[in-house]
Formats: sequence, C-alpha cells, structure tokens
Amino acid sequence: MAASPAVAAPGRSALPGSQPAWANAKALRSAAPATDTVDLRVYLPWQNQAQAAATALAVSTPGSASYRHYLTPQEFRKQFAPAQSSVVAVQQFLRSAGFSIVDTPSNNRYVSAEGTVAQAQSAFGVTLGEYDAYGTTLRAPESAVTIPAALNGIVESVVGLDQGADLIAPSHTNGNGSTNGSSPNQVHGAPAAGFRAGEPCSLWYGEKTVAMPNAPAYGTSTKPIAPCGYTPAQVRGLYGLDSVAATGAGQTVAFVGANASPTLVQDVTKYSSLHGLPAPQITQLVAPGLYKHPDTTKQTPGDYYGEETLDAEAIHTTAPDAGLLYVASSNAGQDLDAAINHVVDKHLASVLSISYGFNGEAVHQGYINSLNNTFIQAAATGIGVFVSSGDNGDEVANLGAPAVDFFADSPFVTAVGGTSASVVPTAAAPTGLSYASVDDPTSALNTSGWKRSFEVGWQTGLDPVTPTATDHLSGAPYEVDGTFKLALPGGFTGGGGGGGVSAIFAEPSYQAAAVGPASGRLVPDISALADPSTGLLVGQTQAFSNGTYYDEYRIGGTSVAAPLTAGIAAVANQVAGSPLGFLNPRIYGAYSAGGSAYYDVDQADLFGSALPSILRVNYVDSESAAGGLSYSLRTEEMPNQTLHSTKGYDTATGVGTPNGASFFAAITK
Repeated sequence: MAASPAVAAPGRSALPGSQPAWANAKALRSAAPATDTVDLRVYLPWQNQAQAAATALAVSTPGSASYRHYLTPQEFRKQFAPAQSSVVAVQQFLRSAGFSIVDTPSNNRYVSAEGTVAQAQSAFGVTLGEYDAYGTTLRAPESAVTIPAALNGIVESVVGLDQGADLIAPSHTNGNGSTNGSSPNQVHGAPAAGFRAGEPCSLWYGEKTVAMPNAPAYGTSTKPIAPCGYTPAQVRGLYGLDSVAATGAGQTVAFVGANASPTLVQDVTKYSSLHGLPAPQITQLVAPGLYKHPDTTKQTPGDYYGEETLDAEAIHTTAPDAGLLYVASSNAGQDLDAAINHVVDKHLASVLSISYGFNGEAVHQGYINSLNNTFIQAAATGIGVFVSSGDNGDEVANLGAPAVDFFADSPFVTAVGGTSASVVPTAAAPTGLSYASVDDPTSALNTSGWKRSFEVGWQTGLDPVTPTATDHLSGAPYEVDGTFKLALPGGFTGGGGGGGVSAIFAEPSYQAAAVGPASGRLVPDISALADPSTGLLVGQTQAFSNGTYYDEYRIGGTSVAAPLTAGIAAVANQVAGSPLGFLNPRIYGAYSAGGSAYYDVDQADLFGSALPSILRVNYVDSESAAGGLSYSLRTEEMPNQTLHSTKGYDTATGVGTPNGASFFAAITK
C-alpha cells in the first residue's frame, strides 16, 4: 500500500503504509501551503491486538464457549485499550510540535489534534504536497510518515495528513447520473435539487409493459416498464417481513453520515404517515471533537441530506418500531471514523449501518487499520455493522482491474451487496390504482399482499433509445418505436453492486468453512434491493422550479441495501430476545446448513441466456414531462462484469437475500 519505502532519519521510526498509493511523483503538482490547517488523528493500537480480534470472533460464533458473552465497553477498554501513559506521550509530542489537542475518546483509540502544514511537516518528518488524484487535488505526504523512536509501538497510524478521506462517497444513485442531493458541491444548507421518477412507471414489477419488437435480443421483446419506486409494504413483502410478528421494537439502529438534514424528522414523519408506518423515533447527535471550520475550497462539506434521509426511511421500512440514531460528522470526507468510533465505544446501538466507502482498496494502511480495529471492538461488544459494498460493480470501469471497496472488505463487518428485484401482488392484481395511490396509506400499495417473483444481481448496462414522432406514451401496453444505438448489454454505465476478492484482508475462517478457500476476504456477505430502476421510494424536502416542498422519488444503490439489511438485523435481534451482534458467522453457518434461509440469487436458473431487461422513462429536467422525456433499456444483470449471480455463494450477491420467516428461524437458532 505504500508508495515509498518505510525509511526514517536517525532517532525516528517510519510508519509503513502511511503514504497513499495515489501520492506518487508523477501526480505531484506543488507543495502544500504552509499555513493550511491540518486536522489529524494519531491512532494507537489495541493492546494484545490478536486477542482482541480472537475475542470478537469468539463472542460472535455459535458453538464457542463465549458465544454471545459480549464484553461491555468498560470490559473491552480494560483488556485492550491503549494505556493512559501512551496517550499522554502522544499528547505531549503533539503539543511540543505546536498542535492543539482536540479530543481523546474514552477508549483511548486516538488523539485528535489540529495544527498547520508547517507544524505537521516538522512533527512527522515529511514534506506535504498537492497531488492530482482521481480528478481532484489532494494533499499527501511525499514520503513515509515518521515519528520519534520513543513513540515506536505506541503510534499505529496518523490519519489526516493526507486528504484521501475526501474520496469517501455515499453508495447511492437515482440511476440518472445523480446521487440526488448528495453532491459535495451542493450549497451548504440548501435542500436537494428536485428529482422524480419519470412517468409512465409501473406500480409493481410488470404492471406496465411495452412491446419492443426491434429491441436487441436480451430477454423477451416485451419489456416491463420500471417501477415508480417500491413502497415500504412492497419491500416488506419482498423480504417476507410480514411473516414475522417482530418489527424491531426495543432495538436501536444507528447510522452515520455527513452533516444533518434540517428536515429529516418532518420528512420521515411525513413519509411514514403516507405509507402506513408508525411515527419514527429519531435521535440526532454529533460526536465530540469533530471538524468545525467553515467551508473552504479545500474542504467543502456539502449537504448529504439525501443519504441521511434514505438511510432513515430504509431502516424504518424494515424495522418500523426500532429507534433511529443518526450520528453526524462534519462532512463525508472528514471525521466518519470518529463518528463510527463514538457509536461503538459508547455502545449507542446494537446495529450500525454505514452507506459510505472508498472505490477500491487504494487507501493507506493506517486508515484501514484505524477503521478495522474499531470494527473489532464493535464485534467484541455485540454490535453488528452493515456496510454497503459499493455501486461500481467489480470496479474495472473505474480502476482498470477488479477490486472490492473499503470499508466493506473488513472481515468484521457484514458487506451488503445489491440486487434487482421483482415485487408482485401475492394474489390477484389490485385494480383501480394510479400513481396517486402510492401516497394513500390505505391503498394496496401500502398494505400487505406483496411477494418476490425473482431477484437477480444488480449489474446494469444500458442502451439509449432514440424516440421518434410515432412514440405512443398513453395507455398500457404501448409501443416505443425507437432505434437502438447499441446492442445490449451495452456499456457498464448504470452501476452495480460491489464485490470480489480483497487484496489486503485474508479470507476469514467463517467464509472458508462455508464456501471454501479463496485468496482473500470475499465480498459481499449478503445482499438486498439496490438497482435504482427497481428501487426504493423515498420522500424528502427538495427544491423544485416551482418551490421547495416534500416530494418522493425512486432511488437505489447499496446505500439502500445496507440500511434495509440493518433494519432486518434489528428485527432478528428482537426475535432472538437479545442482540446477535456481528452476524457473519451466523450468516455463513445458516448457509452451510442448507434449507431456505436465503433466496438464492441465481439468474441462470430463472432466465438461462435470456437475462431480463427493463425500460426506464426519465424526465430530462428531472422534474416533469414538460422538459421532455428520455428512454433507456437497462439490463438487470450483465455478463461482461467479473461478478455474476450463480447457484450458491457468489461475489455478486453473497449467500443471497433474506427469505422471510425461514431467515429469522435460521439466523436466531
């Protein structure tokens, strides 16, 4: 992971892997301004690191003598937290270098401090440069970071000297070239730009279809029109949640993110009233010691309101009676690690959902160690962490070679991949419904009576359809008489659930025992709804051309899959009568046992060579048909990625998706 050898001047020790891979001589553009602010955290390792990891696995693995005998935060700190004398040594070093101490959490995990580039260069024996990285300019050390030899073994890593955390991104998309209100360039404090699913759209999968005799041979010539966005009742039917009485009561699900939407509570409350959910129980807080400087050109937080709202409504969908806890960082590129540590060390919830990550694993080893050790504490203390696996498929299109994403590759989190799902009525199709029925809590769209007809891996290729004057856009079925620019599956441009084999983490024992040997940690572990063309309906206050108000849109990405699964885990905790903690050993144990705990996402069994595709209608201006319509035919799984859903475990969808009462019976056994 290091771009230069770990060498140091006499009297100093180098920190291996402390320089990110993108900080190479070819990408160096200039020196970092000496007066720029550096906000950093000096991480200290756990005492007896190997034993901490072993404890985390033992308390999470059925059959172990210590299974579900979770440590309290106090017990974990007593056994594994860095010594107070080590913390004092780090604090004294930083103060002597001119830094101001900002915070040290109760688990002594790090010392947070603030200074300038000039002070950082002197303290850590490096020159900080400005690098061209992934289309932006980021600061990083030009060589390995060094520390005084007296701190050797006390300091594990230094996070914040480089600005690689700015590459963290939320894993969601509306499938129309936008993340809907999660752009880091969004005006601070402003609501998201308005977006609506284009009409016509279907009220359930296949409710509206279109005959396309000129379509490329990908599936049948009659194409389903994309759903308008699945309602909570439809999603609950998809995963059989109506077959269990539990609703997450008595549980708390935490989620982290950037900033805090000022309309979150009113938006989730409105969404709940429109879709037959109980009023939400939402708490919001900011972890101590977070970055509090005004926005600058180097550090633009942006308002990730869409991600926060999506997470809350997804969790509330699958665990409607669970409490929701949002822990905010100052932005998506700063302090997420501190927010996560705060949830874990204070044990604020038994389930934690994270919808952020890096593209690939080109993250310096210090940052990887800092998060992975926090996830070890989470598992040891009975907290299940669910992380989105990413939205770029195998990452070949972005990185040129297959890769999994960090944080999802940690062996102490449950990596949640993505699927495309067909939700249909359980009996006769409802009648008399229109798009307006979506927001009627008494309509069939918001009550029980829904099931899965199929689920495939989410890997979207698309073919733009060029409309002509003979298009007929009223009634169903109808025809789109268009020409096709490409033969499907076309290019990988519509996103896909992340997965593959880690190059930095070894395969954990719970995976090896269930699926056999691999060269590294396999991602994902389990999957759920993520395709934005069969996505979740969410509601949020947005800025439209005719005003700012609450409205709803369809969205996808593994940012949907992770919180949906976190909510399902909260329901499992209620069924079990106490927290189940880190679920992976149980997930793979249920897989090895066979049975019907999972829906085996296996496109070959369903469709053979005729993989499904779906027609999507988009508003050109994102708001209404007044600005024109555009069309695209989209695959719901494509063959030209390295990820494919196959029978049994696969790196597209893991063990599959939760299968109702059978899942809860197996996972809580």
